[in-house]
Amino acid sequence: MENSYGLSDLLTLKRIDAFTFIGKNYKTFWKRVYGGQVLAQSLHAANQTIASDRNVHSLHGYFILAGDIEVPIEFKVENLRDGKSFNTRRVTAYQKGKAIFILSASFQINEKGLSQYEKSPASFNPENLIPDSELLKKTKVIPEQIKKYLLSRHPFAFEFRPEIDYDKSIGYESTRNIWFKLKNKTKLTRNQQYEFLAYAVDYDLLIMSVISHFHDKYNDPVQTASLDHAMWFHRKFDVNDWLMYSMKSPNISGSRCLGKGYIYDREGLLVATVVQEGLARILK
Repeated sequence: MENSYGLSDLLTLKRIDAFTFIGKNYKTFWKRVYGGQVLAQSLHAANQTIASDRNVHSLHGYFILAGDIEVPIEFKVENLRDGKSFNTRRVTAYQKGKAIFILSASFQINEKGLSQYEKSPASFNPENLIPDSELLKKTKVIPEQIKKYLLSRHPFAFEFRPEIDYDKSIGYESTRNIWFKLKNKTKLTRNQQYEFLAYAVDYDLLIMSVISHFHDKYNDPVQTASLDHAMWFHRKFDVNDWLMYSMKSPNISGSRCLGKGYIYDREGLLVATVVQEGLARILK
């Protein structure tokens, strides 16, 4: 998958019947299905059962089992409700007859109303920042296995540019801001925009939650894996243009880390909010 066209092909599922779909996998080097892939594919499956005048406004997902990259994923959509303004769907992703992921999503017609938002904390123009692929190659604080994972995304469709170097110490109270956009402009529907964003935002939030511990605080490796993921979509956006992902981890305990993220457009409008809990287990 070298560009956004490859990503679009990955997220487009084969329809078996009105509520059943089959999807393929990107062959990750870590031999498990990337969480953002199954999240975005599940959203795509739900989108196929929704009227075109409605768009997702929130989703909640649970990662149950690690996905096998060699086995196609079956997506079963349940129609929980079709209302005048809102629709609700549940999607279960299966491999070998077992559920590996569950998504609940709510959709709404376009409505006008009150508007308020917190402004973007961005400090830099993305054009003046260094791509994180270059920063990662230089850093000495990120474990090699994690660095390999992060670098593996760069044949993908998105470009990422952090506002802070990985080698600069990041404390628990710090916020990490990273700009991102598609590497090549692609015409997308509004629903595809949401699917692409769901795919992209799973990249950094979990790693960001444990990144402060890479600064000589632990010598033991940290095992990470996504446990659950929630997103709220507030406004229209375009992944062809720069978006800023502002991330923070307010808590780590019980071998679990919590990450919160806010996505802003170039004008500073808040377009989406993300919350994720992940495994953060110290291996000895």
